[in-house]
Formats: sequence, structure tokens, C-alpha cells
Amino acid sequence: MTFDDQAPAHRRFELPGAAPHYGPDKTVDVEHIHLHLIPDLATHALQGECTTTVRALDEDVAELEMDAVDLKIIDASGLDGQKVTLKSRGQKVAVHFDPAIAAGEKARFTIKYRAERPRHGLFFVYPTPEYPKKIPHAWTQSQDENARYWFPCLDYPHEKQTTSTSVLVPKGQFALANGALTKREDQGDKTLFTYEQDVPHSTYLTTMVVGPFVEKQQAGGQTPVYYYVLPGREADGERAFGKTPKMIEVFEKTIGTPYPYARYSQIAVSDFIFGGMENTSATTQTDRTLHDERAHLDFSSDPLVAHELAHQWFGDLLTCRDWSHAWLNEGFATYFEAVFRDADLGYDEYLYDIFGCVERYLDEDGSRYRRPIVYNNYRDPIELFDRHLYEKGAAVLHMLRGELGEKRFWRAIARYVRDNEGRNVETIDLIRAIEVSSGRNMRGFFDQWVFRGGHPEITVEAAYDGKNKNLKITVEQKQQTDDRHPPHRFAVQIGICEFVRSELETNFGSGLLAGERRVQLNVERARETFFVPLESEPKLIRFDPGAFILGDVTYKLGNDFAIATLCADPDVAARIRAARELAKDGSPAAVAALRAAFSNEPFWGVLAEAASAIGVTRAPWASEVLRANIGHKHPKVRRAVAGALGHFRLKECADALLPFAKKDDSYFVQSAALHALGKTRDQRAFDVLAAAIKGKSWNGVIESGAAHGLGELADARALPVLIEATSLGKEEALRRSALGALARLGELLEETRTAVIDVITGRLSDPQFLVQLAAIGAAEQLGDRRFLGPLDRLNSAFDGRVRRDAMEAAIRIREGQRVPAQVTGLRSDVDTLREDHRKLQAKIDELSARS
Repeated sequence: MTFDDQAPAHRRFELPGAAPHYGPDKTVDVEHIHLHLIPDLATHALQGECTTTVRALDEDVAELEMDAVDLKIIDASGLDGQKVTLKSRGQKVAVHFDPAIAAGEKARFTIKYRAERPRHGLFFVYPTPEYPKKIPHAWTQSQDENARYWFPCLDYPHEKQTTSTSVLVPKGQFALANGALTKREDQGDKTLFTYEQDVPHSTYLTTMVVGPFVEKQQAGGQTPVYYYVLPGREADGERAFGKTPKMIEVFEKTIGTPYPYARYSQIAVSDFIFGGMENTSATTQTDRTLHDERAHLDFSSDPLVAHELAHQWFGDLLTCRDWSHAWLNEGFATYFEAVFRDADLGYDEYLYDIFGCVERYLDEDGSRYRRPIVYNNYRDPIELFDRHLYEKGAAVLHMLRGELGEKRFWRAIARYVRDNEGRNVETIDLIRAIEVSSGRNMRGFFDQWVFRGGHPEITVEAAYDGKNKNLKITVEQKQQTDDRHPPHRFAVQIGICEFVRSELETNFGSGLLAGERRVQLNVERARETFFVPLESEPKLIRFDPGAFILGDVTYKLGNDFAIATLCADPDVAARIRAARELAKDGSPAAVAALRAAFSNEPFWGVLAEAASAIGVTRAPWASEVLRANIGHKHPKVRRAVAGALGHFRLKECADALLPFAKKDDSYFVQSAALHALGKTRDQRAFDVLAAAIKGKSWNGVIESGAAHGLGELADARALPVLIEATSLGKEEALRRSALGALARLGELLEETRTAVIDVITGRLSDPQFLVQLAAIGAAEQLGDRRFLGPLDRLNSAFDGRVRRDAMEAAIRIREGQRVPAQVTGLRSDVDTLREDHRKLQAKIDELSARS
């Protein structure tokens, strides 16, 4: 295992071949690009003419190198009296000007070209024998540097220009591009669509989508809003995109800058390799987000829609100067998902969203690697698009909001946008906007949380000393600290309440409760102890109201304070942390409080997290609490309870799961119940799971749960069922889940291992991109050395995500080969001992309660 110099016991982010990256030099400013495009859905080709207007900067320019990969260059011509000739140089084309462009002067030139079955950038969807119902259409995906595969350009985010696009398609087809639709003109059996984007934007935000899409205009404010779906998905599109006009209104008010473009369109395409892409004014969305009425019960497209819409400001209007600062795009867009939740659903949903961001970042940091948010050492830019960039970036903004206060924070965001609209930005631009708008010097804050990797691992303890009349609060940072890795420095608010209301406040925010006293603690060392004078013991202690501190926070408040927090703290993050402490404690008083929470807790997220924490204990009392609440009225709570019951191999738990595995109003509850049922290893499970995997639900949700359940059964009969589920022709999500389930089966049953390895190896080159990534994940999960050759060969794969995931998987498999077999056996023995200990502790607690 390799370790990060800046993060003890963490893998390095940079892989072999990584190098520092900096933006390229500029000799010209690209002022405008006009594209005339004729896509051919039948032959999977694109005929194009790219007319580029450039202005030389400080010196004459005789030659300009443009990015152009796999393009067949047909011809080039100058449009202002200059002679233009071209010369191919690998993945670039050199444009020669005669005479040279004089410093400060402009030149226009057109390159005619053709792209045939491009490897990237432009994707054609078409029916196949395995998927005969697919509707032919085509879409582009240019981020991060893939515009070069469908038109010649300067393909880097620091280049911004206006664009215009004309797309000629067969009559009856629709074409979408950036900006205002200025002309829709029939020309014989063809239709010409012309778009004008008059606000400069980066090359990677250029788009074209063509196909038989249905247009729907949405009622809203000043901005025309549209969505486009393939025929038959109109109602699903309304469920997915219906709140878009409201989002625009919320973001305009919050940011202080009106939506910056002539219109806003969203178009849902098949086989999309991301969730969404924020092409300027014309977002491409995956059709996986289109959903039916049953899914709408507990699934929402709002986070995805809000994320891509927020990019129209953060990413499009303001664009990172280079990829190392891409958190200014993605961290902001992720944060604004939560901002819309707050406006639409209330503060509790906002804070739970931020809590989830921190949890997902912590998982990546702990299980994968650690890096600073701003980092330029990589092989491919796509490697940076991870949980550090998105979720940690969002959590930093939430922490910044707590540090500055509400008014200063939003004043700073407004100033940042206003000062930099239309420009490329780096993190220093945000720092300066904060300084100008608030007077606060936040450079130390950004050094610690953005330019340095890691976070504090905080344990909070509290005890009242009646004799000395003070409250003792200990804040300890558990992460390794030394001279090179100093403890984090932060200020944290502590709320002290001498009484609490019997009714829990909802959507309360981070303000003071009635009678609450706030104390600020300045944490500078690895272990800090604070004493707060108090005449009497408080009823409630609130650590960091608003959960602003970005870290892994564990409560050790003691039963009384933890129970008070669960019952009375309006902060959902505090209640979740209290529930986790009580679940670990497992005393009769703790269990009683957790039982009561399922009747009294108003927010589903707290109960979902409590259910998960209860399940992990595997204590006898835990299965009783969960079984009693599997029928909870909120589907997301039912889902979590069902999943938590999978920790118990008990007939009673299987009995509780079986009805929900067969039927529930929610796809996701049924899926979770099927997965958990498999984990119980109940003898009835196989028939239920084998039947469920043959069904057909939205996005294969139910079938995927059945697949995971089959993988957990440790039953060889599951092998052929799961192999069949990975085959082409099956729902993509099911194929991905079945591969993970096969890996799990191979872990549990040695006799299936060789067959499982053969199937996963075959899928390492699967034509469905997301299935290929799932196969890499399955190979890593199983950890067999026989995967090393195929994984190593993927190091020359075309896509950067495939290369990254394959190399990480190979590294981990090699690390695993160095773990002695005795250690693997000991892990199982330790798990058994832990469960025996929990059972014994439960009996002791029961006897104590009787005495």
C-alpha cells in the first residue's frame, strides 16, 4: 500500500503517470465559433463546417494549433483575404495563416471536416438485436476535453467565445444546440435549426442533440423554459423537470444575478454516460431520471435538475480557469441542490442533504484516497470529478456560511458572481470577493479546508460537575497529528439549554432556542477541554448547531444528554449523531429512547439513519425495534428499516421482510427488502428472489435488489440466475447490480469463483459504459489475481474513468495478495466474537433492568 505524504494511512490520489497540469498558453482569443452540422443517424457520422473567429493577442500569429481528434479534414479556407493551410499533427491540426494575423487583429477561417463513428464526444444511439426498441438519436458530451472529437477547437476551459450553430436534420427530427432558437426552417425534406449563443462560454459547454424529441414548454417567469423527451415519456418528463421554473426563481433571488441566457432547455437522452451535463442554456439529462408515478413516491429528479441548473451560473457564466479549480463548478452546483431543498422542502431537508454530502466525502476519504480539493496532479482531468470535488466542495460552502453568517455569506456569493460573470475563475477570486464584501480575510480558512487534504475526526464529550458548578466539554481530534499534520483549527458554537420544550421544533434553522445560551469554543489543539460555569445541570447541550464543522463527528455525551438531543434538539445532524451514540450504548434507557423516536421523530432522515445505526449493532433488541417499525408510514424509513434487518440471520427477520419483498407501494422498499432477505440466508429466500429478478420495474430497481439478495444467499443455485442477469438485452441497472452480486457470491462460495471470474472478465470490455465500470468494481471487490492481466490492459482504454478505475482496482488486488490468509480467517472470527459479545451484553442489560 502506498501512502499520501500529506495524509498518513491514506492511499495517494495520483496514480503512476500522473503529473502536474497547468493551463496552456494563449496566442489568440477565440471570439466566435459558428458550426454548421449535418448529422447522419443511419451511418453514425457527422459532416461539419467550423468557422472560427480569432484575435491575435500581443504578437503576430502565423500558426495556430487546434485540437482535432479522429476528424477527417476535408478543406480549409480563410474568409478575410488570408490564405489558410492545414497540417495534421497527431491529435492536433496546425492552421497556417499567410500573411500572419497581426497583433490585435482578427481572422476568420472555416474548416470542413467529417467525423465517422467517433470514439468520444459524439454518441449515436440506435436499435440492436439485444435492444431493438431503442429510438435512434445522437448527443454530444464535451466535458472535460472531448469537443475535439466532433469539431476542431481550442479545447480547454479557459477559452470562452460566443457561438452559433445550424443543424440540418430530416424533417420530423428535432435539433438542440446552445442559445436562442432563432430559426426553424423547412428545406425540402430537411429542417434547419439555427441557434445563437451571445454570452461567451467555454468550448466544453458546446452541445448538439438530434432525434425525434417531443417539445414541452413550461410556464414560468421571464425565461422561456423547455424540456424534450422521446415519444411516450411526456408525463415522466413533467415529473422529472416540473419544478425547473421554480428553481430558476429561487436561484435568481439567492444569487442576485438573473438567469443569464435567452432560454433554458433540458433534453433527456438514452445511454448517457453521466447524470447530466450543463451545456450552456441546453442541459443534457440522462433518461434514467425520467420516472413513473410509483417511483415518484420516494424518488425525485430535483437534485439532478437543480445541480445542472445551478451550473448555468457556476460553471457556465463563471467557469473554472483550469480543472484543478473545478470545485468552483461542481462544489457550488452540489451546494445549490441543498439550497433548493431548503426553499422547496424546508431547512431540515437542506441540512440532511449537507450531512449526506459530508458522509459521502468521508467514505471516499476513508476507503479510496485523500487529496486537497484544489489539486493539479493527475493523468486525466476526469479523475478530479470525485466526492472531494462535489460533496466536500459543497460542505466547505456550508461551513463558510456558518463562518461568515447568513447575510455576509450571501453578500459574498452575490459579489463573486457579479465581479466575475463571463470570466474564468480560480479560488482566489472567491477569496477576494469575500474580502471585498465582508472585510474578512479567509485565506487561512481556504488553506485549511480547500488547499489541504483531510478533515478533523472529532469526538465530543460533556459532563456536568455539580460540585464545581461547571460544564466540562472535551473536543478531541482523533486523526493522526504531528508537526507535518497539525490539528485543525476552528471555532465551534455550543448551545446550553436549562429547559427544553416537549414538542420538537422542525425546520428551525441554526438559531437559538428559547432560553438557549451560546458559547464559542476555539479549538486549536488535538485535545481541548473547556469549562463553562453553570449554576445547574443543563437539560440540553447543542454541539455546533447547524452542523457547520466539516469533519467526522462522534458524540460521547452520555445517555442523558444524548437522549435529550434525540428528543429536543431541532438540528437533524445532532439527532442523527445522538441516535448513533445511543445505538452503540444499547442500554435499556438508550433502547427506550430509540423505540420512542420511531413514534415521535418528525423527520424521516433521522429515522433512516437511526435504523441503519441500530442494524449495525446486531443486538437482539435491535432486531425487535426494527421489526416493529418495518411498516412505517414513510417509504424512506421503511427502506432503511428493511435494509437494516439484513444484518440479522433470524427467521423472525425474514418473516418481517417477506411481505415487503413481495409487494410495497415503493420500488425502493421492495428492492431493499429483497436485498436484506438474501442476507438473512432464510431457506425461503431463493424462490422469492429468483422470481423477483425476472420482473420488469422502473430502471430495474426491484430486479437489482433481487440480484443483490441472490449474491448474499451463499447458494450455488444463484449462479446461473445472476449470470443470465448480466447478459446484453437486460436492463442496464440490473446488469450492473448482477455483476456486484456475482462478486459477492464468489466471495462467499469458493466453488463458484472461477465461473464468476470468467463472467466478470468478459464484462470488462462490455459495450455499455456503465456496465464496464461495474465490472471493474466487481473485479476489485472479488480481489482475485486472475483479474490483473485484463485490468492492466485497460490502462490503455480510451476513457479516463475506465483507466482510473481499472488501475485502482489492480493496485488494490495486488495489495490484497500481500494480506496473509490467516488474517482473512481472523476477521471472520472477530465478527463472530463481536456478535456473541452483543448477545451477552443484551442479556446482562436485561438482568440489570429486572434487578
